[in-house]
Amino acid sequence: MNKRRVAINMTAQLTAFAVSMLLGFVLVPVIESMIPNAYGFTDIANKFVSAAQIVVSALNTMASRFITIRIHRDEKEEAGQYFSSVFFANVIMAAVFMVPALVVIVYLGRIFQIPAGASLPDIQLLFFFIFLNFTISIITSVFSVACYSRDRLELSSVSTMLGELIRLGVLALCYLCFRPYLFYVGCASVASTVIQAAANLIFTRKLLPGMRLRLRDFRWKKVWELVSLGAWNSVTRLGQLLLDGLNTTIANIMISAAAMTTVSISGQIPTVITNLMGTIAGVFNPQMTIAYAKKDKQQLLDIIASADRIMIFIISIPIAFLTVFGKSFFELWVGGTQDSTELYILALLNVGTYFVSASIQVLYHVFLILKRVRLNSMVIIMSGVLTIIAVFLLLGRVESDAAGMYVIVGISTIFNLLRNLLFTPLYASYCLKVKWYTFYRDILLGFLSIGAVCLVALPFELFIQIDSWVKLAGVGVAAGPLALVVNFFVILRKRERLMVLGTVKNKLFHRHNGEGSGKS
Repeated sequence: MNKRRVAINMTAQLTAFAVSMLLGFVLVPVIESMIPNAYGFTDIANKFVSAAQIVVSALNTMASRFITIRIHRDEKEEAGQYFSSVFFANVIMAAVFMVPALVVIVYLGRIFQIPAGASLPDIQLLFFFIFLNFTISIITSVFSVACYSRDRLELSSVSTMLGELIRLGVLALCYLCFRPYLFYVGCASVASTVIQAAANLIFTRKLLPGMRLRLRDFRWKKVWELVSLGAWNSVTRLGQLLLDGLNTTIANIMISAAAMTTVSISGQIPTVITNLMGTIAGVFNPQMTIAYAKKDKQQLLDIIASADRIMIFIISIPIAFLTVFGKSFFELWVGGTQDSTELYILALLNVGTYFVSASIQVLYHVFLILKRVRLNSMVIIMSGVLTIIAVFLLLGRVESDAAGMYVIVGISTIFNLLRNLLFTPLYASYCLKVKWYTFYRDILLGFLSIGAVCLVALPFELFIQIDSWVKLAGVGVAAGPLALVVNFFVILRKRERLMVLGTVKNKLFHRHNGEGSGKS
């Protein structure tokens, strides 16, 4: 494993993630205060996009794998055919997608409950721009393969940060200078995606100079090869959508628009944690794919082992902090417009599945690169179907809106936990031909880490009245380093400790040199 490359990619990816998270953190309470009970429609629009991605992912999920393997096996002509085939197939799918998207936009008022004070044309424009953003993103998605295939994820982080800054600029301009509308969120997303696509195109020309889009390289056979295998990933995405992606939609239809917004806001921080897990796992995915392409199983296993521990080292802290400080956080964040206790309970229900899945997140990519996605997909879709059935059965038996929201969120967490405890680690062990209990050790390590960090944070919550952002930030500054020290010794092995210490030393060394040269 290239430790230096992992450190560079990790730093860049986490920086880009932090910029995106900060923007979302500021955006939610601002919009909710300006347009009450309407922000949840942003989440619903994105869930429609998630549904469309189920179809699109059948082609695009496997593109990075196939192109990267062909590049590292020096099969340039094959790589070019996959590259062009994916692009032109995405153009066709984007055109097909716009037809049902326009139908949804036109009949939006008949599908959902529109809260008082919200404008139907405003929400329709929001959906239009979010659907347009999705269309642009799938057409240009193949250009992101360059950074992946060359393990230069820090470059993709640059495009992400640039896109987020553009999004922030558009939102600031619109909300500060014009009457507040919800569709500004969609406009900003379009601007961000266009900038990121342009940057990825530049990176493609730099990293893969021989890779060109050629209509003559389009092969239906290549498209079918990707789709036939990637279709199982589409099944996986459908299962995930049924498991937890329809929460806001069900809350709107079965309870109320207010419940929809509460469920949506409660899921913001768990979603941040989910995205952070994906960001960290994504840092290791290129090296895992390259190790597989080179048929180096031992290196693949080493990368998985380090990825699991580094994931636990980082992710256990936000999970534990949400568990301990979540109530105080929601009171400060949106306490004036929402019930902070309801939000806290819903957030805990949302994050409950991460107590297990955070420790084995990287295993999902193992199924993909080994082309063993079918059984995993079938288990996820079965879990999703059972979740939907259980939710509708139980919703008819609850009497309050709050209980209904707890049912919607809690049931999906239960099925996620069962799947990640009883199937994922066992099947991954089988596919990798290692001992059956291999990844249960990581799960136990994750529980140990989260418990230890909770114990570190709990005294701050018990003995300090957190009634301002300054106090919450101060508590975080005090408890955060303590949690890192605990995880450093509890979670990391010698190789990961050396990796972390080496990264810190390099940063300090370069900074010292820079300061010294400035004085000379």
